[in-house]
Amino acid sequence: MTSQTHVVAAAPAEPPPTPASSDDRLRLGRPGLAAATVAGLAAVASSLWSGMNADVTYALGGIETAGRGGVSVFDVFVARPLAYRLLMWLVELPVGDDAPIRVAHLLTRLSASLLVVAVTVVLFLGLRRFLDSRAAGFIAAATGLSLVIAPPWHFLEPDWVAVLAVALAVGAACAPRRVWLGAVLGGFCVLLTVAVKLATAPLALLALIMVAVLNWRRAAWATAAAAALTVVWYVATKALLPWENIWLGDQAALVVDSPIHHGVRWEDIYRLLRGIGDVALLSPLVAVAPAAAAVLVRRLRPGRPRWIGTGVAVAAAGLSVAPAYGQGEFFMYHFAPVPVLAAAVCAAAFALCPGARTPLLAVTTVFVVASFVLLRQSPQWRLDHVIAVTMTYAVVALIAAVAAWHLDGRRLRAVPAAAMAVVLIAGMVLATLPRAPYAFSGYNQEVLNDKPSAPGYAELRERIGPDTPVMYFSFASVNYDLGNPTACRYPSPQWLQRAAKPGNPSAGFRSYADNLKCLTEDTKSRYLIWQWQWFSIATSSEEVKALVAKRFDCSLKARIPGPRELVVCPTHRWIK
Repeated sequence: MTSQTHVVAAAPAEPPPTPASSDDRLRLGRPGLAAATVAGLAAVASSLWSGMNADVTYALGGIETAGRGGVSVFDVFVARPLAYRLLMWLVELPVGDDAPIRVAHLLTRLSASLLVVAVTVVLFLGLRRFLDSRAAGFIAAATGLSLVIAPPWHFLEPDWVAVLAVALAVGAACAPRRVWLGAVLGGFCVLLTVAVKLATAPLALLALIMVAVLNWRRAAWATAAAAALTVVWYVATKALLPWENIWLGDQAALVVDSPIHHGVRWEDIYRLLRGIGDVALLSPLVAVAPAAAAVLVRRLRPGRPRWIGTGVAVAAAGLSVAPAYGQGEFFMYHFAPVPVLAAAVCAAAFALCPGARTPLLAVTTVFVVASFVLLRQSPQWRLDHVIAVTMTYAVVALIAAVAAWHLDGRRLRAVPAAAMAVVLIAGMVLATLPRAPYAFSGYNQEVLNDKPSAPGYAELRERIGPDTPVMYFSFASVNYDLGNPTACRYPSPQWLQRAAKPGNPSAGFRSYADNLKCLTEDTKSRYLIWQWQWFSIATSSEEVKALVAKRFDCSLKARIPGPRELVVCPTHRWIK
């Protein structure tokens, strides 16, 4: 028999004040379930309207075009680890080579969403072992939906995949009746949080903390299994795929702004706080999460249990933003764990704390309405007012947490479960709505959600032949839009491109020398697809310029007509 540990989300505290409802359990009923289902489907439909972001199509395009050129997913470089590449290869399987761009985006999203549904089921089974089935279903559904309708700049990014692995780890560790099986399965999923991206390693600890919240024994065994599997994974990768470690080291050397290179700086702390503010504005459940966490902690007995619960909440919040701080770039997708954790915490508070439902519903509604209005403002207005808006959100979130703590259990008017579900969904969907910004004030704040399009690419593909091998000097999202095969294991020549920038150290890396072989050893490419705004041949090394000039004719007369952002140069022997 397993022993359940008395912790934040699972254990009752001293008897709470009598709630308004005579039945504390969550009851949707048929009308409520129908309303929540319609709202959820509408949110999913809204998320399907927008195209995937360029970072995701970069990985997909590199894997796809190199694969068509004979390069294995185990050998291709797309600036992502093998575990992530394998997942992207898997979700892209339903997409045919000739699928229109909108269909390709839609099928990939649906494929990834089916994977999320499977993870949600596993999470539900794990939570059901320690929670009421209705509460477990509500929390699992909120977590899964937050992943499916994640902001476009989050969806399918490595950071998003790591959060998916966290949810899977919690479910896999807790679902099996036998503890040893849960330890192995959960430990493997914890490993995945590191394997998809080393920077998301803090999420491994988050996963184990979430398991410990439910059962300490299972968490301890999962920790041991994860540690052993991580060692096996590292040794096997180093022995069988040495380039994975070489690429990892060279990639880390490029992130010069990371605290791992210069330590703690006030500038980084400021950018982290500003990033958290942006996330709260895009996903207002993040602003509600402190109040939700407060009422969950209040369920515990006064004294040591509540202090432990507070520590767990603070640790979970810190680990969710640790990947963003560690990477030092503070792109919105680096904060992908935050909205998902917030959705799970808010759902848990609604499900497990009936006395707090009314204040939580009120504060969630306020933040949802505020974010909806603020996200519709112009980029310049958002940039000019970001500090005032963020500070206001922080103050209101703090007041809401204090109010929820004191109002929990008061005899307030009962809140329909359907209303809770609909408001939670509204708090998740804002950043996925058509024309919503990628960020409130940070990098890409002027980029808006838009439907996928690639004008001119289908015509270029017909012009040069869809199966004609090419060499890409482009960001690999171009590869995704064009689709022609390449025999280069660097379908997007990152190392040559970075070395063309003054002062960049890439030319001294082993990855650069390997990337250069695409110019010296490739004999199949008939065209150079050059994205001139991304890759500066003029500032490249003399060796690169000489090799390009020897192989390709980029004179005005020889160029093949194509999209404005591309220069298409035939090889000398293919000029007619």
